[in-house]
Amino acid sequence: MKITGRHLVVTPALRQHIENRFERLARYEVKLSHLEVILGVSKLQHSAEVVCTMQGRRIQAKASTGEMYATIDELVDRLGVQIRKHKERQADHKEPTKRSVRKILRPAIRKEEEEIEVIRPARAVLTLEEAKRRLDPLPGSLVVFTSLSSGKVQILQRVDRDRVVLIDP
Repeated sequence: MKITGRHLVVTPALRQHIENRFERLARYEVKLSHLEVILGVSKLQHSAEVVCTMQGRRIQAKASTGEMYATIDELVDRLGVQIRKHKERQADHKEPTKRSVRKILRPAIRKEEEEIEVIRPARAVLTLEEAKRRLDPLPGSLVVFTSLSSGKVQILQRVDRDRVVLIDP
């Protein structure tokens, strides 16, 4: 970071304030290189300008107020807006292709008649304990059975490694 003062002495307190404010830009997770801050005073107007490169792209921001510290704060805010816009453009750049693919696929599915395949699994007459033994240890596995005690169709599903749920439709 290079800090230059035009008609102004850059004090250690001013330098510290600039460095603290520019640390806020780290939250955008971009690397700013060749960061140059130029401070100036003209009559009662304090101005600041920053020029830097981000991912090979030159970014420039200017601010001017009646007080130098407020000018620096405004400058960092303006630079943050530009960085945010740049990141949003990168993220939004990929979206239209995904949307167009979805639009192309959906009409093709709607034009064709959807066929529903009916699967009728063999239901065994089991006790709850026998059904637990037949249940696969993988989460999401199911056992459809007729309960020996009640005669109803029941479903046993493994939710986690240690949790099993009995579905009684």
